[in-house]
Amino acid sequence: MVRERRNVSEEAAPRAHVRTPETDEVLRRIGRNVVIFQQVEHLLKFLNAHSAVIGPASQLSARVEKQVAAVHKNTLGELAGKLVNNLLQPPAEHESPDEIDEVWFGFRFSVGADAEFVDRHDQEMRALVDARNDLIHHFLPQWQSSVGGDAESALTYLDAQRAEAVRMMERLEGWARSLETGRKQLAAFWASPEGERQMELAFLQGSRLVAMLGEIAMRTARSDGWALLSTAGHLIKREAPAELEDLRKRFGQPNLKGVLLASELFDVADEPTPSGGNRKIYRINERYELQIQQDPAATEPRALAAGQSGAEHCQSD
Repeated sequence: MVRERRNVSEEAAPRAHVRTPETDEVLRRIGRNVVIFQQVEHLLKFLNAHSAVIGPASQLSARVEKQVAAVHKNTLGELAGKLVNNLLQPPAEHESPDEIDEVWFGFRFSVGADAEFVDRHDQEMRALVDARNDLIHHFLPQWQSSVGGDAESALTYLDAQRAEAVRMMERLEGWARSLETGRKQLAAFWASPEGERQMELAFLQGSRLVAMLGEIAMRTARSDGWALLSTAGHLIKREAPAELEDLRKRFGQPNLKGVLLASELFDVADEPTPSGGNRKIYRINERYELQIQQDPAATEPRALAAGQSGAEHCQSD
């Protein structure tokens, strides 16, 4: 079989060269810069994927994995743009669902910066992306010049490029170290006895039972602000009897009084009755404000503790 031999024009053919110390040094610095650019890209992926996560505690790992997979497909330019929104802009408001059956957890790492710094960082990051693209896609003329004996201009170009890339890499490394430190400190806190207590408290305060107790306290309060716990128990048993089942298993409390005290949202007291007995009364603790929110799907409003909902949001700034 005879193969047709195609002639390649001199302009298109790769330019052969004799190795010299100068051209070897150009190649070394090209590789060095490429590695630095890859390190910058790696840091951008890490910061974008891990700077914020919110959701049910049981789903946090899966959500982080999903974010890691999403940024893995992004270009350097896309990662740079996302970083401004994720780290350098005011955090967006996150809301947990109205009905939750486990603790929601939120973590956000952000960098405090004024508008001038954000604009400067954005411009420097865009310039870095352009520099990376120039090295990868448009360096060939400078390499050919180096082969022709003018290696000095290529070395100067590569060193200037490295200086800017390293400066950005060190900035991103600092942010990544701070983010990682914050995550470790937060993880250590949630693993501590106090962290466990706070998580259980958040779940209890966000429960439907506590919301109903707050609503009843407001609706049936006497002129002195107190409400009868027996009235609350009767109304809950009539409207939502399942909420009173197995309080010890669900909340670690034997009765409604224990739930009220454990939630830290209420005051509970004993009051003598005219017949010589005692009855329990309760009221919303003055440290908290309970707000009625109307649920369109429900027949009655719900009460939520302002600032103490079932979603526990932790931010690192």
